[in-house]
Amino acid sequence: MIHAGMGPTHLQNFLAECNLPSITESTLRKKEKELSGQIKNVTIQSCNMAQREEKSLSTNGNIEASFDGGWQKRGSGWNYNSNTGHATFIGKETGKVLSFDLRSKTCKICEFHQNKKETVPEHECHLNWHGSSKSMEADMAVAMAHRLKDDECEINVIHADNDASTTARLEVEFGNIQKKDDQNHVKKGLSTSLYNISKSYKELQKDETKQYILRCFMYAIKGGDNEDDIKIGLQRIVPHIFGSHENCKDADWCSYHQNPEKFMYKSLPNGKPLKSEGLKVELNNLVTKMIGRSISLNDLGSTQSNESFNQLVSVKAPQVIPKSITKWRPSELLF
Repeated sequence: MIHAGMGPTHLQNFLAECNLPSITESTLRKKEKELSGQIKNVTIQSCNMAQREEKSLSTNGNIEASFDGGWQKRGSGWNYNSNTGHATFIGKETGKVLSFDLRSKTCKICEFHQNKKETVPEHECHLNWHGSSKSMEADMAVAMAHRLKDDECEINVIHADNDASTTARLEVEFGNIQKKDDQNHVKKGLSTSLYNISKSYKELQKDETKQYILRCFMYAIKGGDNEDDIKIGLQRIVPHIFGSHENCKDADWCSYHQNPEKFMYKSLPNGKPLKSEGLKVELNNLVTKMIGRSISLNDLGSTQSNESFNQLVSVKAPQVIPKSITKWRPSELLF
């Protein structure tokens, strides 16, 4: 039932279609409790095996892992109010989960008895978080990093998004940990910045123009072998799109020097360079901002495996189907 991402109501409907006797929800919950302990033990053993494998495959003893968190209720990017959250560390070499953690702001058993003003009986309480939903992510990252260190599988390099609170917490707890930016999040952040700039400048309002400038940024970031190469590549971008190609001789993504007389921009308005001085200042500010992050931009990491895992969790413990249909509870996620 859990593997199929089904709740009790779905299961009843499935059994009815198969002309099979139904199973009460209380029976399902009872069996779930019986199995959950064994499943948890197997999960921990799987993580321990993945840790040993990751250590054996890591070069120079430096263990790299990607980190990302997920919530059972979708956030807007600025507002998170989910009652539950989960996170994972996934090894770069193995692609396997090294550690996982969960946070829940509710416990149905506690709520049931408290609403009736009764004494809460002894039970396996799922409530383990009293802070904001967004702050769950940083707390889970630190907790997992400590557990991995205790298991002699300390993370040296982390691939993560640009969440400042998570990075700051890890740097305080582990001064020697290095962070690599996630390629997808870097691209998304640049795209958002260009969109915001385009609101004030007509030259940048076409999607084709924004996508072209975004590609220029990604060429510079991904084409650099080290921090200095990235800085040089970024410094070429604004002069290039404003018609100055003096620094483009070594840039394989600029074809100006192959035939200067016939050169045209394929994705800029009318094939000509941009002209707005105000836009030039805004783009230079964006370049300066990215140069300041050149260390973390060198050899970009990826959290794609974590995002794939989060998608898998959303299937097993649905976040988009109403509770009234699935009768979903935090236990599905903790299962």
